[in-house]
Amino acid sequence: MEATRGKFLAIMSSRIYTQFDPEELRELYDGCKRYMKLRDPGLSQDNYLSLMEMLFYVGVYLCDDVESQVLYNTFRDKFGEDSPRLYAMKATLLQINEGDAAAVKFIESLTKERLEIDTDTVSYLLLQKKLLAIERREHDQEWLLRQVLSLIEKFPIDPELWSVAGNTDVELGQFERAAYCLEEVICVTPFNYPAFGRLAEILYYKALRVDKPAAKARATLQQALNNALRSVELSESYLKGWSLVAATSQKLEGKKKLLTLAKSRLEQIAQTSNPRNKATAEVILKNI
Repeated sequence: MEATRGKFLAIMSSRIYTQFDPEELRELYDGCKRYMKLRDPGLSQDNYLSLMEMLFYVGVYLCDDVESQVLYNTFRDKFGEDSPRLYAMKATLLQINEGDAAAVKFIESLTKERLEIDTDTVSYLLLQKKLLAIERREHDQEWLLRQVLSLIEKFPIDPELWSVAGNTDVELGQFERAAYCLEEVICVTPFNYPAFGRLAEILYYKALRVDKPAAKARATLQQALNNALRSVELSESYLKGWSLVAATSQKLEGKKKLLTLAKSRLEQIAQTSNPRNKATAEVILKNI
């Protein structure tokens, strides 16, 4: 049960579910609900609520508005409407039912009238991130990075902000800065296997596209491999992790055993995972 708990908490804290396709989202939703019904004694109350919050947003992505409304009502009945989680959820429901403008108006009004004076940092951060998620569609990557870095100055240990900064740096071709951002994510959430996988991926592309001479590229590839191995140590069936173990091992001398192991794990994933992961694993195996 500890491994299952760690898996869902890592998905929750990294918000990697925002990149899932509908089938993966449904698998996550159903699996997490089954796990929570087991009443794991090792799951703290705060983490329980965080997983419930994740289910709310996964339900939104699945267009299951009724279930998301039920989860919102559950939180509201338990905590009242003056709760950081509830503010962001309400903004999301407004966005669904009335459009972006209604959600932006709610956030800006709440921030101006209450949060900036009350110094409620939790609510303020949640709503600023929600506002950023809405407004980013109208701006370029450099604007987004400036806004995120501004929030990081105020909230330097928020892993989601560092993750967004890292992904934005990748889009801008700034691999070294992106790697630094992912290292900050890992410092805050040391069991976050998707973060280790993402850092390995960034370092892999940095080695191939940026690093010169060859000795520097090899050193970066070794760092990528180390992080990829850590990701699969934390989650044994992590497709991206094993893909990166295979890719980096293939480019480094003396890593034949690791390459063979990675191929074996990818073959297992191709046989037992969901259709999307199966297809991805099969493509990777054909190219290594």
